[in-house]
Amino acid sequence: MKLFFYRSHIPNFGDELNPWLLPKIFEDFFDDDPTELFLGIGSILYDDHPKDPTKIVFGSGYGGYTSKPTLDLTWKVYGVRGPRTAEALGLEKDAGIGDAAILINRYRIPNRKITHKFGFIPHWESLARGRWPEVCRIANIHFLDPSAPVEQVLEEIQECEIVIAEAMHGAIVADALRVPWIPVLPIDSNHHFKWHDWAEALDVQFEPQKLKPSTSAEIWTKVTGKKGGTAGKMLHRLDKNLKPLSNYLIDLACHSLVNAAKTEPYLSTDKSMDRAVDRLSEAARKILSDFK
Repeated sequence: MKLFFYRSHIPNFGDELNPWLLPKIFEDFFDDDPTELFLGIGSILYDDHPKDPTKIVFGSGYGGYTSKPTLDLTWKVYGVRGPRTAEALGLEKDAGIGDAAILINRYRIPNRKITHKFGFIPHWESLARGRWPEVCRIANIHFLDPSAPVEQVLEEIQECEIVIAEAMHGAIVADALRVPWIPVLPIDSNHHFKWHDWAEALDVQFEPQKLKPSTSAEIWTKVTGKKGGTAGKMLHRLDKNLKPLSNYLIDLACHSLVNAAKTEPYLSTDKSMDRAVDRLSEAARKILSDFK
């Protein structure tokens, strides 16, 4: 059973939860056998997977920005991230059992020591496009680096009283660890669908905040929906050479982050969290029974 997950040139906390968390739940389960693929944490339900291998789905999601997979007999779905993924793939609504990362709830620190009032975790793509460490420093908000090792991010999330999250798995993990969170719409609008997907599995309805872009490159992405490329590199040089513009954008981003921190945070109910943990745990037991 080969564990499949997305991995970019920059480590991403949400994706890197796969090799950190899932082997704890599925002990002595994974190997490099490509004839069986295990799809866990992430928006990895799309049509680009090899046709022949068996594909085991455990709390994965459909992102809304790729082609949908055709769920033939090679797909064994034990639960998906939320009701929107279930609907998109033609599954029953109750197949939306929750994001697999919710099971981090089993590993939370009791009586955690809070050392930061607020922490902000950006989407990993914002690390390259934006200047969020500098924005956080000016705003006096702890910067949570989504490219840092999983253990470090988990520890720092639990040191925050409230987490402001542009990274969806920053919010998912904060909620599972019972840390209140404030949702921020990612600069890239492609990522909006999946936020509501996971939250609805926990009966959470939320109104996300909006941050001002911290660089010209982020403005480009917000306006065009494009990742950057050559244009992004040119805009980075523009910011570097035009300090007044760069400082102005950072100031706007800082004010928007501070304003976001003033809003009411969210936290799923204990009842909803316990239900999701129970359903994911039961799905895990079924997988182990069927494949081990």
